[in-house]
Amino acid sequence: MGGSFRIGNIAGIDIYINFSWFIVVVFLTISLAIGWFPSLVPGYATGAYLFLGMLASLLLFASVLLHELAHSLVARSRGLPVKSIILFIFGGVSNIEQEPERPGIEFQMAFVGPLVSLLIGGLSLLILYFIGGRSPLGAVFTYLAASNLLLGIFNLIPGFPLDGGRVLRSIIWKITGNFRRATRIATIVGEVIAYLLIVCGVLLFFAGNTFSGIWIGFTGWFLFSAAQSSNAQVAFDTAFRGVVVSQVMETHVETVPANISLQRLVDGYFLPHALRSAFVMQGERFAGVITLGEVRQVAREEWGQTLVGFVMTPVEQMKVAQPQQPIGDALKLMIAQRANELPVVQNGQLVGVLTRDGIVHYIEIRRSLGMHNAA
Repeated sequence: MGGSFRIGNIAGIDIYINFSWFIVVVFLTISLAIGWFPSLVPGYATGAYLFLGMLASLLLFASVLLHELAHSLVARSRGLPVKSIILFIFGGVSNIEQEPERPGIEFQMAFVGPLVSLLIGGLSLLILYFIGGRSPLGAVFTYLAASNLLLGIFNLIPGFPLDGGRVLRSIIWKITGNFRRATRIATIVGEVIAYLLIVCGVLLFFAGNTFSGIWIGFTGWFLFSAAQSSNAQVAFDTAFRGVVVSQVMETHVETVPANISLQRLVDGYFLPHALRSAFVMQGERFAGVITLGEVRQVAREEWGQTLVGFVMTPVEQMKVAQPQQPIGDALKLMIAQRANELPVVQNGQLVGVLTRDGIVHYIEIRRSLGMHNAA
């Protein structure tokens, strides 16, 4: 994953940390070391405050991880595939690979995260009751209680795609029976809340509360962008609901034999047809793909003696689509591979090619005909 690295696996779910996570950990550690801990437990050395700040920061992100794990485990228990969890500058995100099919499932998935945060906050308060808040450890649990309670309450704000926004969407979805309409309404509410956060951030900034103003304003901007992105994704999923690859793919595919030379490939295929890549056939079976870049890696004087089959990327190392595969899944695969086209293979036979241009053309045709899928 770009900008992230894997730190482990919990209950079959890969855990990643984005590099932006380190920025907020360092910033939060320093902020707590110069503000929070000296005010609660004065008289300690700077190094002690930095240690407490680091400990509190790591415990906070452990809480965020538990919050996201709760989402992921509930989703998986309801049959939804969960790819990974990523911790980043704003907290964490669970990569749940498809939308829930019923509003009740969405409600359970969304509500359990804030519930876990509130439970961690409540447990921290219970620990504080026994150890007191005027010790270094008590100051850490005071921060953990406050931050988790605020995290739980903040995530219950009905601003899509926050957890509270997803709870709101599940309720509207249950009432209207229309997933797309519920998403639009929840997104509008989310955008309004985002605007309010941005305005609040600007007012705080000019009132002299610089850090809070920047942070709240930036959070509002992030929420606004996330709401628009989520709405666009749902619109795409709705538009292509029930559409499979075979309905969108191109059946005329330029292919080349595996047993011709690179020189013949260039002179007979790449140059005349202005190709940058071609699918390779071994007899009647699809064997792989060869690109202009792969040809360039071979010295030109060797083109006449080098066969395409020895240079191509074999099909075993490629991602391919199936004719009956949902188009949304195939597009996600194209995006992950940063590919503009994807071979469509059935029983070892190349039956077509799925291209981004073809998908866009399909969308335009449906739009011009006024076609849409009910949600």
